[in-house]
Amino acid sequence: MNRFATAGLGLALAAAPLVATAATATANDATAQRASAPAYSVSAAINRTTAIAKEDVVKIRGAVSPKAAGDKVVLQQRLDGKKTWSVSGTATIKATGRFLLKDEPSTAGTRFYRVLKPAVGSVKKGVSPELKLVVYAWELLTTRPSGPETNMAFTTATIGTETFGASLVTEMAGANSSIEYTLGKKCLKLRATYALTDSSATGGSGTVALSKDGKNVFSYGLVLGQIIEDHEVDISDAFRISYFSTSTKAPDSLVAIGSPAVLCTK
Repeated sequence: MNRFATAGLGLALAAAPLVATAATATANDATAQRASAPAYSVSAAINRTTAIAKEDVVKIRGAVSPKAAGDKVVLQQRLDGKKTWSVSGTATIKATGRFLLKDEPSTAGTRFYRVLKPAVGSVKKGVSPELKLVVYAWELLTTRPSGPETNMAFTTATIGTETFGASLVTEMAGANSSIEYTLGKKCLKLRATYALTDSSATGGSGTVALSKDGKNVFSYGLVLGQIIEDHEVDISDAFRISYFSTSTKAPDSLVAIGSPAVLCTK
């Protein structure tokens, strides 16, 4: 009796590893099947590499394979230096497998887009390569820190009976004026209105000039009633810009740089 019991126990112990091995093999097979399951392939292209905030619409076109007609793709974006992706929109995949997504950036800075096709059934999710976009935005020049300044006031200017806030105006008639701003090669354009203020005396005159990294961009003579309105210049790659102005003491004249604004990124 003891010999048979011992023999039976030995057979039971010998069979136990076989059960564990079979379970492990089944788990490994399931893992291998998941790893080898097909995934969506997503291609995407952006219609521009730069944009102006609150003005331009960004369009991203692409395709999904397998086509997955009627399913949704998700547009995601992240800001430069960040790791978190946020949802910017969705679109329906057409019968051809293609899609069109749009976004309207509202703030300056560099961001990256990608398109996600969520998993469906046994087909795993797919993600497109990242797409880079640099966004510029208009901002008042006088809200930025200024460099060296001489005889220049930060104030409201009245030009042709119109009020221009956040302006630069000569403080003392007859004395040279100047101010500098460091832009760090992050701006594209400068826009402003140039004139003598309405408080200037009849017969007065003045000049206004702009330089970019020490090189003259423009220089204009001004007389009362002459208004150079919404004047726009290219300041691409400017590290520093400088304004210079002069005005007559008799008759008293004050030069105004009305609401100067720069188109910059961060």
